[in-house]
Amino acid sequence: MKFYLDEHIHLTMASLLHARGIDCVTTRDAGNLGFSDEAQLSFATSQGRAILTFNHKDFLHLARQWHETGRSHAGIILSKELAIPDLIRRLHRFITQYATIDLTNCVIWLPSLPHHS
Repeated sequence: MKFYLDEHIHLTMASLLHARGIDCVTTRDAGNLGFSDEAQLSFATSQGRAILTFNHKDFLHLARQWHETGRSHAGIILSKELAIPDLIRRLHRFITQYATIDLTNCVIWLPSLPHHS
C-alpha cells in the first residue's frame, strides 16, 4: 500500500512512516506544494498512491465529481487533524485492516482507536 501525504500532513509523518517500512511521498517530496486539490489527487493517482488528507470537505467533493465524470483515483483516506502519534497509530491500524484491499475509487475515514480505561 502506497501513500501520498497532502500538504497539511506534518512532514514528520513521512519519516515516521518510512521508519516503519511504509511507502509514502509528501507534496514537498513531489515538488507539488501549493498545487490544487485536483492536481494533488491526479498526481497521487498517477503514482498509484492513496492520498491521506485532513481536507475532507474538498476531497469528498472531488471524489463525487470524479465519480460523476467517470474518472478513477487511487483512493482517498480522510482524517481529522490529529497529533502525530495518534495519526500514526490510526494509519497503522488502517494498513493492517485494508492491506489486501484495492483502494481504487474508495473514500475511507481513518478508523478510530478503541479507548482504554
